[in-house]
Amino acid sequence: MTVDDAVVKLWVLATIAGIVLSMTACSVSTYEGLATTAQPSVLSSPVSEPDYSSVLHPNYRVVTTSALDLGGGPTPDRIVVSAGPGLDAGKPVDGGTQDVQILSYDAIAERWNVTFDAANTMTAAGSLDAVPLLPQTNRLASVTVKGFRADQDKPAYLLITGVDSTANHPLTLTGIVSLSDGVAKMAYRSNQDMNATVQVEGPDTGPQTLTVASDYFPPWAPACCPLRKYTRTIGARGDAGLLIDLSDDRPWLGVWLGQPSEGDGPTGSGVVVSTIPGSPASAVLQPGDLILGVKGAAVPVGRPVYAFDEVGSHYPGDSVTLRISRHGQDSTVGVTLGSMADPHAAQPSAPIEGFVGIQVQPAAGSTPGLEVADVSAGAPAARAGMQEGQIVTAADDVPVRTFTDLLVALTNKAGHSLTLTVVDPSTHGSSSLTVSPQIAPSGRLASHPI
Repeated sequence: MTVDDAVVKLWVLATIAGIVLSMTACSVSTYEGLATTAQPSVLSSPVSEPDYSSVLHPNYRVVTTSALDLGGGPTPDRIVVSAGPGLDAGKPVDGGTQDVQILSYDAIAERWNVTFDAANTMTAAGSLDAVPLLPQTNRLASVTVKGFRADQDKPAYLLITGVDSTANHPLTLTGIVSLSDGVAKMAYRSNQDMNATVQVEGPDTGPQTLTVASDYFPPWAPACCPLRKYTRTIGARGDAGLLIDLSDDRPWLGVWLGQPSEGDGPTGSGVVVSTIPGSPASAVLQPGDLILGVKGAAVPVGRPVYAFDEVGSHYPGDSVTLRISRHGQDSTVGVTLGSMADPHAAQPSAPIEGFVGIQVQPAAGSTPGLEVADVSAGAPAARAGMQEGQIVTAADDVPVRTFTDLLVALTNKAGHSLTLTVVDPSTHGSSSLTVSPQIAPSGRLASHPI
């Protein structure tokens, strides 16, 4: 072996040794199908503070900064609460708005990265909609951040709360963010609590829960008077450790309740637009039922009585007798109310209004039903052969007497077949037409889950 060969051999061995040593400091892993480089467990030199001005929007200023270990790495993450007039300089938010960002240190690239921004659109676990936690077009104030350890064996979450004062009553926004392998996820989000307080319960080492106390407003009349206070608890459940509502002392009936068309029901009644599978109501109520109230309920003094108020004033586990009207006949049904924390109550699919392309009016003759005043050319009803002057008397063998009856019959029928029974008033002959409703331009019905 020559001297040159020996030098080359020693250089190769040294290079291999260097690679082996470097691989003990960092390793490659996968996260959701993407290759990521695990950060070193020990840093070779102290990390400098991030330049916050370089990551904030020009309209914003730093309100607070804090350090919190969210990812389990050697460098705690930095949490920034900022404030400004909004992201759009041409449309400043009246009173200003606030935002939250998480900065995590990348020891490989030796730089700070923004791993979460509450102004960005994100989908929370168990949610159907992708929206920002802190929309920067709203007047947001009192934004706070705090560590939240739902599981003592896992890194802390970041709890974010803020108050949206754009609404009639201050709306408390609650979000919980998890950070894993440098990727932030919205683990929980709620934007339903008015005038709420959020308390962290449990030891600092975990497990902890959140207790939220809030005003309970009727869903279609939030400008006036809350029914009462309600309390719900948020925490981790199951082997997967999902963050969910563990308890909620608002009652759950399990219906989408809407207001009947004018004249189709007594003042304050609610029409069952659809029932939610697995709910207490699914076995005793039907779409089209009018809920008139709760039998024996006390009548509040000084304000209108609404069926929702009488149901909402009760608690989970209460057995109540509902006063209802079905096809014009008054009766009562018994039901045991559930809790809004029931998994079946989480993100139920909102009813979709169907469209067949007709205008109707109450039939003037002896035949009960709705007279067809107009048929839109090319619409599903026209394609099925429906004509002006015919009287719609039933939908899938369910009597149709009012506008509300027809609206309920068309609900969630888009893409399906619906059999309408029609009567020719000149001959009194009855026939059946099969229509295929489309999704109405209005889309989701103006109804609320209770």
